[in-house]
Amino acid sequence: MSFWKRFRSIIILVVAVSAFTAMIAGCGSDKAGSGDQKVLKFGAEMTYPPFEYAEGDKYQGFDIEIGEAIAKEMGMKAEFSSLGFDALIPALKSGQIDAVISGMVITKEREQEIDFSKPYYHIELTMVVKKDDMSIKSLSDIKGQPVGAQIGTTGAMTAEKEGASLQTYDAINTMLQSLEQGSIKAVLVDEPVAKYYIQKGNMKDLKLIPIKVDVPSDLGIGVNKNNPELVQKINEALEKIKANGEYAKIQQKWFGSENN
Repeated sequence: MSFWKRFRSIIILVVAVSAFTAMIAGCGSDKAGSGDQKVLKFGAEMTYPPFEYAEGDKYQGFDIEIGEAIAKEMGMKAEFSSLGFDALIPALKSGQIDAVISGMVITKEREQEIDFSKPYYHIELTMVVKKDDMSIKSLSDIKGQPVGAQIGTTGAMTAEKEGASLQTYDAINTMLQSLEQGSIKAVLVDEPVAKYYIQKGNMKDLKLIPIKVDVPSDLGIGVNKNNPELVQKINEALEKIKANGEYAKIQQKWFGSENN
């Protein structure tokens, strides 16, 4: 075979291999919601029981089971990544995850960055103080006081709005321990989460004060703005698990009563 014939054969082979490689790569890069990908990648901040938390090498909680049920209805398998709460939206926007299910309240500010599913749970913010502290009886009493909240949450937004000296924390148990030790005067956190930590940690010297706040309180599943198809499929799956009783079953398990 002449040099040019051999050269042409090599070129044809390279082109064929390149085309095949591109085809294989394309099959594996489809977004969740396209119908081809079988894994739905959720991101969550895994120190937020009873919504999500790590137990050994397994993730547990209300959001985890809701995410699994939604993925199952979509014919997919749910996978979860543990991320800091303030890292969830950047991870979503960068494509590291497909969706956020992490006790995330639907707010106007967040809706400017990402899209949300229909609300899947309604939650109330509460204030935690020491039982023997009579100086803080209502939200108006935290002005100028050191108040703890988890970074990036509605609790942090409320503390700043009320003029408190905000102290942000990554972990809720550390925040409540700081309250017990007197480093801060109050904590603003979602009610089910506060109850869980106080009961689990046997923090008998802490109490909850119900508060009324002018902030959104509906939780939603966050999705990238360039993926409306996934939002629609998540909404459809959410409606199905509510209609077939799976949602009520999961809610009863984690909260003991129906709230939505």
